[in-house]
Amino acid sequence: MGSVSYLLRGAKWGSMLSKCLPVFLCCVYLLYRTSHQRGRYHKFILAGLLLSSLGDACLIYPHLFIVGMAFFAVAHISYICAFGWSPLSPLPLAVILPVEGLIFFTVLLPELGGLLVYLIPLYILLLGTMVWRSLVVPLPRDAWFFAAAGGVSFMVSDTALAIDKFCTPLPYAEAVIMGTYYLAQILLTLSATDGTEQRRETTKKKH
Repeated sequence: MGSVSYLLRGAKWGSMLSKCLPVFLCCVYLLYRTSHQRGRYHKFILAGLLLSSLGDACLIYPHLFIVGMAFFAVAHISYICAFGWSPLSPLPLAVILPVEGLIFFTVLLPELGGLLVYLIPLYILLLGTMVWRSLVVPLPRDAWFFAAAGGVSFMVSDTALAIDKFCTPLPYAEAVIMGTYYLAQILLTLSATDGTEQRRETTKKKH
């Protein structure tokens, strides 16, 4: 609550509004498109978007980085709940986790200190799991593409952010990080348009 109170008292309203507005508009669009039918998938995607907005607001303040990361971690859990665990399809995970582990141990770990040594690996695990589930979620072709591309875009954004923040400045970092991040949220929103829940159940039955 202290972090939320600080945000409400903060002076960076312009920065906060410009950073959070795109994801907030995704929330509004999703609510509009699912006004007459809102199932489990839609609700978890919406929750992930709202949590991401809180994370965006926190990351404006450097000393709230861990709080912002926590909001994004819970957002990933919400996206994982939306995607579900069936079918399990572990093969993508066997590719994602080694790549993430290699980046962490060879690039990030030497630059980290304090709590981040423990928190970053947990976040990477959640991010990797979210991407894995986005790649195998049983949705119709278009919705599946949006979900899968959204998950991968999120991973690209977070990886670029981590390298730029902890290791070495990246060229055009802001454009790359925020561009892929907003793309991810837009794609995840599009994966949850009207009728997704019924089509998802139909697709699952075919498997």
